Amino acid sequence: MTASTGRSMRNGARTSCQGVVIDYKCLRAINPEAARRAVLEYLRSCGHNVSRTASVFGINRPVVYDILRKEREGNLDDRSKVPHHQPRITPKLVEDRIVEAKSTIGLGPERLSRHLKQHEGLSIAPGTIRHVLRRNKHRIQRFLPKTRREKREHVDWYSARPGEIVQIDLKHIRDRKALSSEQILHLDRCRIPNYQWSALDVNSRFKLIAYSREKAWNNGLCWYLWVISWLRTHGVQSPIVFTVDNGEEFGGKSWMKVRDLRKLISSFGCRLIQNHKGHCEENAHVERSHRTDDDEFYIPRVLKMKSESDLLHEAMGYIYYYNNVREHSSLGYQTPFAHLKKQLPHIDDNIRFVVPIMLDKVSIQLGPWSGYHLLAQHQPLSGTYGSCAFCHVHLSLTLKGALVNLPAFNSFSSSASVVMPFSKTVTHVPISSTAWASLPPVVFKLCFAAISRARWL
Repeated sequence: MTASTGRSMRNGARTSCQGVVIDYKCLRAINPEAARRAVLEYLRSCGHNVSRTASVFGINRPVVYDILRKEREGNLDDRSKVPHHQPRITPKLVEDRIVEAKSTIGLGPERLSRHLKQHEGLSIAPGTIRHVLRRNKHRIQRFLPKTRREKREHVDWYSARPGEIVQIDLKHIRDRKALSSEQILHLDRCRIPNYQWSALDVNSRFKLIAYSREKAWNNGLCWYLWVISWLRTHGVQSPIVFTVDNGEEFGGKSWMKVRDLRKLISSFGCRLIQNHKGHCEENAHVERSHRTDDDEFYIPRVLKMKSESDLLHEAMGYIYYYNNVREHSSLGYQTPFAHLKKQLPHIDDNIRFVVPIMLDKVSIQLGPWSGYHLLAQHQPLSGTYGSCAFCHVHLSLTLKGALVNLPAFNSFSSSASVVMPFSKTVTHVPISSTAWASLPPVVFKLCFAAISRARWL
């Protein structure tokens, strides 16, 4: 626009505006008030020529007059869409009471409806409360304190002794980056479990594995107990630090799960440290072992697995190879068990015979699970956990025909029947109330804490 054209517009002279078009609708979609101000500014610059302003902005003249009327009213914002006549609107006093209750106790619509009916005699539908809170959200004065995540404790991998730092993680077996489409379809056809649970000692690279069909919290809890019982009953006496990611199966964002879990494992001299979210390098050792699992186990052997039992059989052979045969360059080309035995000469040699188990079948028998703790396709045995006077903890698995139970006992009579692990024959050792003192402390703590945990849940 030239200077002469600008002067003629200020003087009110008729000028040509051919080809100049401003999309008013786009401006209004971004900011209605700014769009109306732009129309008013142009209207003043062209000598209040309504027709020219409407032509430039691509609107009708009544729209320009409407903008002028809104300017006289002193409000260029959009008018409220609330109808003028509302015979069934919630009374103002009731809305004030809903907003006050929300600001005070912070309940949701469903619970707030029950609260108002029970304590104040106001029968208000949850949907009505939801709409009231939505249109009065600027009045709600409930300021939740910002929850600061606890600072992760530094974990020194290089000065740790065997068993002191154990990394726990969950591996998705059907990994499309590792397995071919044919192998994944084979796993689906044979109904092979989808998850591998791993626990790896940072110092010795000694590894434990288990499997499950569900990525559930009760399986995670069972895996914690299984790893602790395996290490403690085979001579690992040092304090254990578990480092885990933020998966819900390991406690996740639920502070209540993490609090109860730390309370439980502290009885066994163990601590839990959660890694930073999105930082898989803080579990680098077990993450690297998953690549080895793919390269040396799943990729070459997955097509030979026809059932769940085949998977457990193949996994038992692989984990024996991993811990007792395969040399690790980070250990000076020693096997994990050889390095572990060198560092801890007193450790039980049977620790090397790791037995993969199905956590789904064990976790539902660990206690009276309920709610999200119970897997949908499994139901507890009727009558087994119905009475508070009897709590049955039964971890069972098979190793070359030998049954391993740890332990099964009556919590009221303080009697137990423990099957000795890895014996060639099933040997039951009755334990009376007078002989509890002779049990290893870790076994008693494991039994007691498992029962306590089962009752908490």
